[in-house]
Amino acid sequence: MLLIPSHSGRPELPHSSRQPDAPERATSAVRKEFLHLSFDDSVFLTGCERRGELEFALTARWPGFTGAGDGGVQHESLVVAQTIRQAGLLIAHTEFGAPLNHAVLLRTFDFLLEPSFQPPEGEPVDLVLHVSGTNQQRRGARLTGLRLEMELTTPEGARIGSGATDFEWIAPAVYRRLRGTHVDAVRDQPYLPEPVAPERVGRHDPAEVALSPTEQARRWQLRCDFSNRLLYDHPVDHTPGLVLIEAAHQAARLTAPASFVPRTVTTAFDQYVEFDAPCWIEAETFGDAADGDGFRVVVRGYQDDRQVFRSTLG
Repeated sequence: MLLIPSHSGRPELPHSSRQPDAPERATSAVRKEFLHLSFDDSVFLTGCERRGELEFALTARWPGFTGAGDGGVQHESLVVAQTIRQAGLLIAHTEFGAPLNHAVLLRTFDFLLEPSFQPPEGEPVDLVLHVSGTNQQRRGARLTGLRLEMELTTPEGARIGSGATDFEWIAPAVYRRLRGTHVDAVRDQPYLPEPVAPERVGRHDPAEVALSPTEQARRWQLRCDFSNRLLYDHPVDHTPGLVLIEAAHQAARLTAPASFVPRTVTTAFDQYVEFDAPCWIEAETFGDAADGDGFRVVVRGYQDDRQVFRSTLG
């Protein structure tokens, strides 16, 4: 667990479903504020069109991928995950009136990257997200949560992957009660243990490494390097979900045979991961590594002897 004015031809929600202080719809470009981002070049989405009460078509552009043979696939996975995250936030804020000052609680986050997807080296990738919403959560008459399922395709219709996420949004006062002494954003770099050698997890920069070695096999300490702008775009009060997913990818790379390339990732978040206590990452494998479909790596995170998240990579 982490975090409209109607237009002609667009179905309206009942007036009571709209919430106060909701942002106005962006008319020309996707504003970074809708995506909880600080930098324009972090925005992947380029537009959103409502096709039905819970149906949407979003457009996006990914930056050019480099080094696909040297860890680039994992970078692609991180971009896919970031795109799904942005789509959920944009729809919640601009289509269902979630106020920008409400906290978003992330429950589950799954995605799949098609093995056939091979982005051209160094060239931007345009894509379309076909999004369906289900399993609405309400407090009284107000919508406060969504499950979104997405298909990612090229503009020509070739499938790139898919995603699904469950999340809700809560008022600032409720969030303050929920978070207690951890409600304030952490601006100072927390203790940063030594990284695993970057090349072992398909990275070039130590700032991109989310794991620190321990004396135990298949066990690492989570490291949160605030200089990594892709994962820490702005100060936050707890470790972002995408950081945990990235840590799971790196743990799988350290655990599985070199030939293993994770294409499916399913993640459930149980607790917030705080910055003021160590978080331990553990990985175990299941199935025969020679069986591409049956082999998987399960990665769990623990803090204060409690499981905080679980990712399965297949």
